[in-house]
Amino acid sequence: MKFVIIGASGHYHQSLDAVSEGLNAYLAAIAPGSKGEDMTKLAQRTGAKLYSDYVEMLETEKPDVAVVNPWFCDIASVSIECLKRGVHTYSEKPLAIDMNDLAALESAWRNSPAELGCMLNLNCCDWFRTIEKAIEDGEIGRVRVVHGQKSYKMGVRGENYRARALYGGTIPWVGIHAIDWLLRLGGKCKSVSATHTTIENRGHNEMESAGSVLLTLENGVIGTCDIDYFRPAGSARHDDDRLRVTGTKGMIEAVDGVVTLENDEKKRVLPLEDGVNPFTRFINAIGTEEAARLAEEAFEDTRISLLARQAADEERTIRA
Repeated sequence: MKFVIIGASGHYHQSLDAVSEGLNAYLAAIAPGSKGEDMTKLAQRTGAKLYSDYVEMLETEKPDVAVVNPWFCDIASVSIECLKRGVHTYSEKPLAIDMNDLAALESAWRNSPAELGCMLNLNCCDWFRTIEKAIEDGEIGRVRVVHGQKSYKMGVRGENYRARALYGGTIPWVGIHAIDWLLRLGGKCKSVSATHTTIENRGHNEMESAGSVLLTLENGVIGTCDIDYFRPAGSARHDDDRLRVTGTKGMIEAVDGVVTLENDEKKRVLPLEDGVNPFTRFINAIGTEEAARLAEEAFEDTRISLLARQAADEERTIRA
């Protein structure tokens, strides 16, 4: 399968990793997706042909798949251009940073023969799949409370993180991973509350440094997540992802990639299920019912993330 990369502001490496792991696909060309993106180093590293205009690249190369990760404000418009040309589109998250663009993207997807995937890699990792399977197996009974944590190092971030119009907000960019966990494990969202702050953002202008989201889910399930950029600079890893799910018969938790289960038996570490590369999952899903399901989930993750940002801005609860 022939693919191209548009922009390098996100997780394009998922596609390169998939190829190195044996996926039957090859990178033909790359191009910037936003004004100011420099793709020179990526072109040199991969040996792919470098275009200055991604539309020209799409028309010339006629790829099977486009990996889309420009600045976050341009994700939706670039994805729409790809879908209009019938190019399968693997998009950075969130799928859009405002509701109008999200609606336009969904319309383009529904009217295209091409599939749409999303770089929500953290529902593909081994520890999340282990939690998911244990819950499916009834190990904790009926899910009642789901709590996620996303903590990142702040570092010094570029221009596209410093203005809401370019960045979209920390809840949609970082929090969407945890919101995805809550929705996948807790069910459909009924209402959204949230808060966020730019205090102590180390000169990053409009970028929120921390936030918290509360979702009222179907059947009375409660979903919460915390998001911050305060992970210490000296930490061994960039991120600290945690997930705890409490049910009627027990509790399961992932910390540092280790999953522990406690129910009628004493607390114990579970062997990990195999993870999967998210780009490989998308490629393998093309033409199947799973592709549509994954796209629908990504649209809902994005929609709830944008509602959470709005709820935080307006300091109110929003019906979902």
